[in-house]
Parts: sequence; structure tokens; C-alpha cells
Amino acid sequence: MSPRKQTSSRTGKSPKHSFSVRRARPADREAILEMSKHIWGGHDYMPLVWDRWLAEKKGALLTVTVDGRPVGTSKVSLLAPGEVWLEGLRLHPDHHGLGLSKRIHRATFREAAKLNPRTVRYSTWIGNEASRRIAEKNDFWQIARTGWMWGKIGKLSPVSGRRAAADELDTVVRFVRRSSCYEATNGVAGVGWTFPELTRRRIRHLLSLGRVVVLPRRGAFRAVAMFDIGKIDDDVCLGFIDGPDEDVTVLAKDILRIAADTGRDEASAMLPMGRIADLVHAAGFDEWRPIRAVVYELGARGFSGEDEPFEDVLSRTLRLNESDILDLVTELLVDRAPVGLARENVRDFITRNLIPDTDRQLVGTVEGFFLALRTDTLRSILRGTIEHLHTRHGLAGDALTATDRVVRVRHRGKRLASVRARATSLHLTLGPGFGPCFPPDLKVGASETRFDAGTLDRASGCYESLTLVLTEKSHIKGATRAIDIIMKSAAARR
Repeated sequence: MSPRKQTSSRTGKSPKHSFSVRRARPADREAILEMSKHIWGGHDYMPLVWDRWLAEKKGALLTVTVDGRPVGTSKVSLLAPGEVWLEGLRLHPDHHGLGLSKRIHRATFREAAKLNPRTVRYSTWIGNEASRRIAEKNDFWQIARTGWMWGKIGKLSPVSGRRAAADELDTVVRFVRRSSCYEATNGVAGVGWTFPELTRRRIRHLLSLGRVVVLPRRGAFRAVAMFDIGKIDDDVCLGFIDGPDEDVTVLAKDILRIAADTGRDEASAMLPMGRIADLVHAAGFDEWRPIRAVVYELGARGFSGEDEPFEDVLSRTLRLNESDILDLVTELLVDRAPVGLARENVRDFITRNLIPDTDRQLVGTVEGFFLALRTDTLRSILRGTIEHLHTRHGLAGDALTATDRVVRVRHRGKRLASVRARATSLHLTLGPGFGPCFPPDLKVGASETRFDAGTLDRASGCYESLTLVLTEKSHIKGATRAIDIIMKSAAARR
């Protein structure tokens, strides 16, 4: 043990180091390439790209240093205007666990922000847990699962399809946008481990280079394949293909023939898992079974964010459709199981393992409050109110908290409702925080309606908050109507 380590062991303190993340320099080359020998079993592609990445004008190549010595990298690339791609994240194995990853990520995102990004993406091997945790912690969401395959060139023969012409751009774009391959990858296409968008601009570029092949040779085409040349190892890579099964097989073989015509002895494919990858694999891309990759994108598709997290929106939607989803998954498993299974047993398995049993959670959350109520009438009012919040608006699970005296319901990070117990009544308070939505002449079934004067909006004359005093089973209808009013207001404010 070295003297430094002995001292650290006695004092319980780790030696202090100087960390930094900066733009890469030519002098970093030797240390970075030496580091790459310890990554992916010595098969890291960094030696193939370092010089080119260092010379690129757009984007940034970063180096992380410890005590001035390069120990890691990160690359920010611009694939097209607004389309930022992250790659080349490396850290020497000896320096894991020191917090350097966070420093690299912060510096990488700062550089990405300078490029005025419309989108930021990266890809990783499906088994790279560290890389996938980066996505989950930084609001990246998975948009595609693909398989990377290689095919050896066989006997040379004529290509069955034809190269699409530049004036067929509109037809090719329409085909691509309507295809299952495009849908499965959310509109990106693999070129090795890089996934540029299949924009109209990019398709035009591939057409101009003769990299779009279609079938049949004459007339309206029914199948399309597109390939590009990888920037790392200069391979022909099939990144999009679709059409009838038989045509997909023919075009996949064409790509191998095209690679042979360029003097290469193999070609690669990066395609969505499932039907497409299976067909291409069977067509000759079978040197390896598909190495699965996942593509991540910053932010959730079709989601504006605002004040309700994406996870909450999806969770509420799941709860609203829980019964339908449960039925669909049950039917799927019963249909595909290798032996006959009882449906109710399968449903039970799903609610234990796959889908939260919200009804069970709901009852468990309010059980103490429910049992503390003095009459069956109040219990019925509580049950009707809480079940409406769940079945009509998907509010359950973490949205509900309860003691033996009060139930609270939160929505979009704010208190939506609270139910308090009195000796002979329940007090349901709704709002504020979701907009003025309760008119002063509102009539709902309740023993008493109390408007919160402090929440009056003078412009509309409506209140943001009210309290209903509930004493009869018939008041359930009034409570649910008031809940629907505030939820409608919340939706309108998104």
C-alpha cells in the first residue's frame, strides 16, 4: 500500500483532487486513446474518430481531467440545424464513483444549449445500466429500440430493386411517414449507433446519393429501403426498410449486393426490433444476433410540460383506463401462453406484478379515515367522492394521502381537494389554484355551500375555492359535479 493510501485509511478521508471539464486539445490525444484501451474490451471506436471530432467546427469535444490529466471525454454533435446528438461519453474505469459523471453531464448540456437545439438525443446498448440511468435522471425518454446486425457478402448477383429518382421525393416521403418502421423508431434511422431524423431534407440527400432502393423496378413502388455510410467504420448501414415481408427480404439482400459493389465484404443494419429486424436477419444479416440499442430523446414526445409532470399525466391515464388495459393484457397472455390458463388467475397475476391494483391501493389509503367515520351515510359519501376522483379523473396512488381525520388530494403539485370529518358531516374543500370556476349562484346538492371570499376573481365574478358540507347520500352527486367543474378548469388552464 502506498504512503498516500495508508494516510487516507487512517484518517478516513479521501485524497483531494482537482477536476475540470474543458474543450479537448490535441495534446489530450495520447491519454484519451490509452484510456480507450480499457473500454469495451479494447474495441472502443475512439481511435477511429478522435482526430475528426477534434477538427469539427460545429459542436464540441470535451475532455474531463483529474489533476490536469485527461481521463474522460464527451462529444456534442450537430446532425442538422436544431438536431443535437450526444456521443463519445467515456470515463476511465479508475475514476468511476468520484462524481465526474455529473460534471461531464452538466458541461455537455451547456454545450448542447449553445447550439439552439430543437431536440437532443443519444443512443446506448440496452445493457449499459450507467448510460440508461443518465437518461432517467436527466429527463430523457426512450423513443426507439433497435437491433444492430451484420451480414457477410455472399455470391454477387444483380440488384432486384432500383434506385429511386430525385423527382420521386414526395412519393418516398409519403411512404416513409406511413410506414411501421418509421412509427417504431419515432422517425429516426440508424447509421451505426447514430440516429438522425428522417426529415424531408435528409431523404432528399439520400436520394441524391442513390441510397434509396425501391421495389418493383417499374410502376408504383410498394417497398423502400434506405442506407447510409457510417462515419466511424465506413460501413454500408441499412437504417430504414419496409413493405410486404417478401419485398423486405429482397431489398435486404440488395443492400448486401450494393455493399459488395463498393468493394466491402459486409454490411450492417440498425432497425427496429420485431418484424423488420426478424426479416432482415433471416435475409442474410445473421453474422450476429441483433445487438439491441435504445435511443433516448430529451423530453417526452407530444408533451408540453407545464405544471403537471409527464409521469403524472401517464399515470392518471393508466388509472382511467386500468380496467381496459387489464382486459387487453389478460387476453394477450391467455392467448399466447403455451398451456391453458384461467383468466381470473391471469388477471390476479397482472395486478400483482404488472399493473398497480389501484382499487386495493385506494381502499388501503383511506381505510383509517373510513373506519373513523361514525355513520354508514358518511362512509357512503366518502366512498362515492373518492371513487369519482379515481374512476373519472384518475387521481389515486401518490395523489392521495390520508389520516384518520382528513383525506388530501393533490393534482399538478397543488392541493386539489381535502375531505375533513365532522361528527355528522364531511367537509369537501376544492381549490384554490386551478382558476376561478365556481360562480356565486352555483347550486349543487349539499347541506351548505361556502365560497372562499379570498379567492374571488373580480373580473369573472367566480371563486377559485369552495367548501361543501355533505350530510346525505344524495349529496354525492353534488360533490362529484363540483369536482368535475374544478377538473375542467384545470384542464382548460394547461
